[in-house]
Amino acid sequence: MSIRNFNSLFDPGSVAVIGASLRPGSLGTIVLANMAEGGYAGALWPVNPKYDELLGVRCYGKVSSLPQAPDLAIICTPPATVPGLIAELGARGTRAVVVLTKGLDEARASGGKSVRQAMLDAARPHLLRILGPGGVGLLAPHSGLNASLAEGGAKAGRIAFVSQSDALMAAVLDWARLHGIGFSKFASLGERADIDLGDLLDYLADDADTAAILVYMENLACARKFMSAARLAARAKPVIVLKAGRDGSDLAYDAAFRRAGMLRVHSTEDLFDAAETLTHARALRGERLAIVANGGALGIIATDALAYADGKLAPLSPATVALLTAALPGLPAPGSGPGAAAGRAGQAGQGVAGEGVAGRAAAWANPLNLAGAAAPEQYAAAFEALLRDPQVDALLLIHAPATGVDATRLAELLAPLARASGKNVLACWLGGAAVAGARRVFAEAGLPTYGTPEQAVRGFMQMVQYRRNQELLMEVPGQLPPGSKPERAAARAVIAAAMKEGRHALEAAETRAMLAAYGIRMAEPGRGEGGRGVCAPGHELAIAVHDDPMFGPVISFGPGGAAGGLDGGVDLGAEHRAIGLPPLNMVLARDLLERTRLRPAADSEAICHALIQVADLVADTCELASLRIDPLLADAHGVLALDARITLGPPRPGYRLAIRAYPQELEQEVQWQGAPLTLRPIRPEDAPQHVEFFARLDADDVRLRFFSAMRELQPAQLARLTQIDYDRAMAFIATRIGSGGKPETLGVVRAVADPDNQHAEFAILVRSDLKGMGLGAILFQKLIDYFRSRGTAAIVGEALSENGGVQQLVRRFGGTVSASPEPGMANLNLKLQP
Repeated sequence: MSIRNFNSLFDPGSVAVIGASLRPGSLGTIVLANMAEGGYAGALWPVNPKYDELLGVRCYGKVSSLPQAPDLAIICTPPATVPGLIAELGARGTRAVVVLTKGLDEARASGGKSVRQAMLDAARPHLLRILGPGGVGLLAPHSGLNASLAEGGAKAGRIAFVSQSDALMAAVLDWARLHGIGFSKFASLGERADIDLGDLLDYLADDADTAAILVYMENLACARKFMSAARLAARAKPVIVLKAGRDGSDLAYDAAFRRAGMLRVHSTEDLFDAAETLTHARALRGERLAIVANGGALGIIATDALAYADGKLAPLSPATVALLTAALPGLPAPGSGPGAAAGRAGQAGQGVAGEGVAGRAAAWANPLNLAGAAAPEQYAAAFEALLRDPQVDALLLIHAPATGVDATRLAELLAPLARASGKNVLACWLGGAAVAGARRVFAEAGLPTYGTPEQAVRGFMQMVQYRRNQELLMEVPGQLPPGSKPERAAARAVIAAAMKEGRHALEAAETRAMLAAYGIRMAEPGRGEGGRGVCAPGHELAIAVHDDPMFGPVISFGPGGAAGGLDGGVDLGAEHRAIGLPPLNMVLARDLLERTRLRPAADSEAICHALIQVADLVADTCELASLRIDPLLADAHGVLALDARITLGPPRPGYRLAIRAYPQELEQEVQWQGAPLTLRPIRPEDAPQHVEFFARLDADDVRLRFFSAMRELQPAQLARLTQIDYDRAMAFIATRIGSGGKPETLGVVRAVADPDNQHAEFAILVRSDLKGMGLGAILFQKLIDYFRSRGTAAIVGEALSENGGVQQLVRRFGGTVSASPEPGMANLNLKLQP
């Protein structure tokens, strides 16, 4: 994974178009025209020996004739010429190239290898990055860069779009121009010989111009690289993905997107809706939607769409109902027409303005029907009342053309109220020319506007689902029960014995021993039919593990026994089965259980523990081919495996989970101050003791570490500090059992490596009452050893100039400290490799 030289790709100071031409329809003609017309302010150098000048710009005969090495080159020449051009550009100092030429796999270079491979071989010595070959190219509208075949360019905005489809890229650009949607970056991946989706997600996660990312994808080259980049990007900003092809891996893709915190949509229409929503969305405070419409049927349509999507109508508070009653005199009598019926249905069971409530207040329910007779001022009064209601998290306005109502004037009246509210306001201006002015007013005010009520509801639910995904990322998992640590040596002994004898299927006793090593009880044989013995009645579940061709081992969970079997080829348990990616923790296991929509009258904690223990077994066993526990009996007393099967295969050296599991091999026991101390990677379950650790820090130590005063860790900060991606970051804690018998954190050191593994930026913190006792040096040595072993070039950091302690620590280990260009700061650097 690397984003090296991506600045040359997206913000070049000079661009060479190699193969530029005037021949109608040629790649060189199209891309040169797009570059010239896009407003690019840097140097533009056409290259083609047939011309002295193109579009009024001097044309150069060859790369060696250029005034200097171009930051970015766009290659539009035949396949056979590409490797040589790459070599020449790299030697001159160019570090990024867009190859629009197709067919490099089919063409052969000298020695029989493909031109594609020859191109990569030529680029490698120069660390030159390649987008393509093939594809449409890229746009960076903020830089005026249109290094693509997309005519017309794109408006500058805050959304990035990455696509594996050339046709969809052109369609999205055309749609965006029509709707005034702008983009920060726009890239077509082409054949992904070098730069792939993971690389672009890595870059866009830290791109200041990008507030949200849209992705169209068809497949992946490396699931683990993608998951690492996707988890980083989705924590930083909304990432919406449209995945084409409902193949056998589709459920695994679903699980991967959810695990990363991305939001999946299932149609191009939803993708366009997402672009509209993300352009204007604010942080959503809750999931309760209020709907106001100028027709009862419109409110019903929106309410039905919301119910179908499992959304929530906002219950109106009595104070809001009173405000509406006072502000809307003279409208049709309450309780009449379909709008009132919709309102009563929407509010049913919420204790507000339902049937049986006498008087006018019964009419003012959610959805709110203002009917065609409402004046703009009455709309405004209703708007204000709903937006003030603390039980309303977002508001949807639906307006159809009405006699005597000027839609544009209405929009001009409502837009300032919506902008000032701080809540998300969505609008559906239903119709054509009669509401075109209103749409324009809302668009200019930065308010999302949709063509139908259903589209508007989908836009709102995209906000909701994104919020849910983020909450799942930030939730702190509970602790596992005491004694739940796997007996890995016992499990390895079972595997070794079977593999030595050449057996692939474990025998019943071996399966029982294997599960027992991971804390899962299995019924003893001969205790009644099916091994049930005298077990109490419970709920039959099933846990299975199989290898997905893209994501490796995945865990399937759902109904077991007869309820999860086949009937005439039909999977009886399909609608209640969910897929998850190992490893798991309590939050993820609980989410997996909830997604099945099963509500077993059983110990849900024990079910979740069993899922976690199976995930641990998967992570530890590179020989595992398949596992199935069916049925797993769950009742109020726990879980019991009534039957299970485990099969093995050859050990796979490249066996890797899509997400790196907790690296338990890095745990280490040391002696400190005459007592044992554990150094180990941090885990999500460490969050409670991390809060206690933070509480025992002096205010000045907090300021020196975080460069600002902080009284407590916010939930999002706590999640980022304890839920790390072990593929790109590491945090070691020093921990021991405290006086109360509970583990306590004494210090922590962490570092995050850049995608190129050149530098890892570190930070270190020791509990204030333990400073000066050598603990910082122990932790720092642990960090150095780890990053040196993974080939990281250097550990770097920043510190306040007054922080002499960390500067002395770096010097002690052979590092350097230098003044930073930023006043009051010092740069820290420790070289790790020879």
